[in-house]
Amino acid sequence: MTITQTAATGTHVIRQARPEEYDAVGRLTYEGFGHHLPGAHQPDEERLGLLLDAAARAHEGVLLVAEDVDTGRLVGTASLLPYGSRLSRQAQEGEVELRLLAVLPEARRTGLGQKLLDESARIAAATGAGRVVLDTAVDNETSQRLYRRLGYIRRPERENERPAPKVQLVVYTLDLPSAA
Repeated sequence: MTITQTAATGTHVIRQARPEEYDAVGRLTYEGFGHHLPGAHQPDEERLGLLLDAAARAHEGVLLVAEDVDTGRLVGTASLLPYGSRLSRQAQEGEVELRLLAVLPEARRTGLGQKLLDESARIAAATGAGRVVLDTAVDNETSQRLYRRLGYIRRPERENERPAPKVQLVVYTLDLPSAA
């Protein structure tokens, strides 16, 4: 799954991460989930590895970053993983999974999450996928509102009970236009 286009979106450029940026993208992902904040819940070892290992996500699929054009700083990221990827947990045949969509706190409420989602859907469609699938914490209402607004549909039949203390997940999909 290789895409090399760049999308300019106002004050941000969304593009594929470069290998020399992988460590920074890992830190961005960790901070985008708020784990760096005082008193924040810390992820277990497996989750921490996933958050920090941007190189693995790039190797398995497409690792997107949002770069602030004024400062050059990376402020958002998303990972697109094809069906069969070892890092995918929801994708079925014909789907691309969007994982680890993260935007730094100071860049939120700027439309950047939507831009990353839109670019992810565009890339998934360009690779021939028929659907994007993602999951999020059951209590992450802010993200769920965004997904619904963009046309994602909740798929409770694809949700599985997870043992405590793991967070319960809800699954959403977006059907992509077929290439004619």
